Amino acid sequence: MPTLDERLKAALSAGPKSSAALAREALGLSGPEAIVAKVADAALAKLAWAERDGGFWRLRAAVPAPADGPVLLVVTDADRAAAAEWDGTRLGEIETSISPGARAVAFDALPGALPLRSLCRALDPGRAFTTASRAAEEWRLPHGAGDDAAGALHTLAAVWEHARELASERDFRGFDALRELAERPRPRLDLAPYRFDAEFLATLPEIPGTYRFLDAGGAVFYVGKARNLRNRVNSYFIVPRQPDEKWLTITKRLREIEFAIAGSELEALLEEHRLIRELRGGLINVQAGAHPRPPRRLPDRSIFILPAVDDNRAAVWLHCRGAGLRRLDLRLAPRGVKGAADAARGFFNAARQTDAAELAIGEAWLGDNLNRLARIDPDRPDLDAALAAVLRGDAFGEGERR
Repeated sequence: MPTLDERLKAALSAGPKSSAALAREALGLSGPEAIVAKVADAALAKLAWAERDGGFWRLRAAVPAPADGPVLLVVTDADRAAAAEWDGTRLGEIETSISPGARAVAFDALPGALPLRSLCRALDPGRAFTTASRAAEEWRLPHGAGDDAAGALHTLAAVWEHARELASERDFRGFDALRELAERPRPRLDLAPYRFDAEFLATLPEIPGTYRFLDAGGAVFYVGKARNLRNRVNSYFIVPRQPDEKWLTITKRLREIEFAIAGSELEALLEEHRLIRELRGGLINVQAGAHPRPPRRLPDRSIFILPAVDDNRAAVWLHCRGAGLRRLDLRLAPRGVKGAADAARGFFNAARQTDAAELAIGEAWLGDNLNRLARIDPDRPDLDAALAAVLRGDAFGEGERR
């Protein structure tokens, strides 16, 4: 697989190109032109073989490309993009640019970059390396709160640096060696003992949901949730480098899989909690509540708009910090839904939560995802009009429903 440097050099070998063109062609990025151009500029600025000529980049004559290039870390949030070069020893200077159109929090794995989760799992099997923040918590590293681009970037750099140290202890040094370690293929389980096949696993939906594992007698013995059902369920059938007791128990006892889709990861988390509570006697699950999280900043009162399973509906989540969380499942309609704003006001006037564990799970997830959620202030004077806009479908652009 070509490295980041190789892709950029190949793109420029055809002639000078603008920053935005390089971001699209060599880095595979899409989005607002100002953002993607900034990312390309950050990648090219310190490369000895590239130089800027006016508004274009071109190859510098007679200067070879470095054999081992830096890692480019990119994090975006609701109104900023931050990029830094990391050479394996320290965090570089953070560059920030404004982009009001950017609406999601993401770490873009650029072509040629190291796959973070795979590297962490290769170095320390058995731990839950689902995100950079979770990896920092597992390794007890100092890291940013993750509520903004700069905090997330510092977290990411701390995880990379610790991973580099662990790899160096095992004589894996340099960018190419780390990438080779992270991308080593692992064998898959033989599916012969199970009552499903590879086609079933390959056609699972790539959306949030819950899954249930059943034994030979048809009894549910394990339940879980997923942001992406296909990826999560398939992960059980890739043999770990150091199989733990939980994985061995699940794969030996499992015979059938059932699943249910959800409109959002929050919905899947709460459904997983309810299933664990209802089926606890026969389950091997040990988690009964929210994973520990660093404190996150949440407004006192919020209305969050998330997708529902039915594309013709919206999940309107009413949240009062420390007091209550309630979901309204409302149909999208040309004129909105009569009484939706009144129902919201009634909740906030007397918010009470009957299940403290569900509130803790919900607040942990909302805090982790605050910057990428559509939120309405329930105290705004035009609440009726704002909710009506949501229920007309105005809050969701093309391709943004899930």
